[in-house]
Amino acid sequence: MRNLLILLMFFTFNELISQEIIGMKEVYIENNLVYKNATNELFTGITQSKRKNGHLVYEEEYKNGIILTSNLYYNGKEIRVSNKSIYNPNKPLALSKEYSYDLKGEVFEITTYNDDGIKILYEQFTNGKISYSCQYLGKKKNGLELGYRDGGEKMTFRCEYINGKKNGTEYCLNEKGIETKKEYISGKKIK
Repeated sequence: MRNLLILLMFFTFNELISQEIIGMKEVYIENNLVYKNATNELFTGITQSKRKNGHLVYEEEYKNGIILTSNLYYNGKEIRVSNKSIYNPNKPLALSKEYSYDLKGEVFEITTYNDDGIKILYEQFTNGKISYSCQYLGKKKNGLELGYRDGGEKMTFRCEYINGKKNGTEYCLNEKGIETKKEYISGKKIK
């Protein structure tokens, strides 16, 4: 079992370090698949965009012509990811998740998409703890919207949406601990 694990790690590491790294202009897209200009074959590896001074700005990782991930980097002396996108490997170019990072490298936003690349969840984080969450169906809020404080321990806001309109009880808790509740039906306040 141990030898099998060592072999698996070796092949995984070998595949990672043997990936070809080329410039963004050395590939082209046809039918949502990426091909290498020099060979006209499906591309496996990493494409990068760099400034004249060598600063890495952006990169994409491909396997058999299908984009897997992309990274956008902060402009600075250190190489730090500002945004990372993960794509659905079964549907070329359809997003699966997007992560936004602060300068410390901590996630402060995550957007999740369904298999068709339609946004279904948006979350914000403060010091690694959830501070906001909202369900979506595309561009419209659809489901629960929740707000938190005290490191995600205390809910300060809750409201349900249907097709972009408030529906049900909206609950708010202000800084002084005072609760308010409002009732909505199809976006119209009734109470």
